Amino acid sequence: MAIITLTSDMGLRDHYVAVVKGAIISQLPEARIVDISHGIMPFDNAQAAFVLRNAYPAFPRGTVHLIGVNPEVSADTPHLVVRHDGHYFIGADNGIFWLLFDGKPQEAFELTMKLDTDNLTFPTRDVFVPAACHIARGGTPDVIGRKTVTIREQIGFRP
Repeated sequence: MAIITLTSDMGLRDHYVAVVKGAIISQLPEARIVDISHGIMPFDNAQAAFVLRNAYPAFPRGTVHLIGVNPEVSADTPHLVVRHDGHYFIGADNGIFWLLFDGKPQEAFELTMKLDTDNLTFPTRDVFVPAACHIARGGTPDVIGRKTVTIREQIGFRP
């Protein structure tokens, strides 16, 4: 059974998390969706990386971890699928992957897949969910992205 985890800064007071879960279920009805946290402070990559770094090892290899923290795309912030320790992570290259893995992950792919919509106002739903469902079905990252070695660096707090 496919496992997709969700970590976001969306909170639980409105419809956004439900919309993401509905999109996953619509594309992959057999998926098991696990909430890691939706209480991440807005745009706080360090908190999200800390929470996810401590949670993901508890899941089996092959789990897809969707990261909806500061997910907007730009010319210098592409969306990535990252493979590390047998797990897959999908999110924006906003520094979170560097924090999550204390440096470069084992393998990264910049998402290049064609989407069914021109309206990409909600990247977590519109980009990350189709990518997560592709991977969870057993698809490979190279089908939906091109390999990259460039990962945005972000230095975390060091006591």
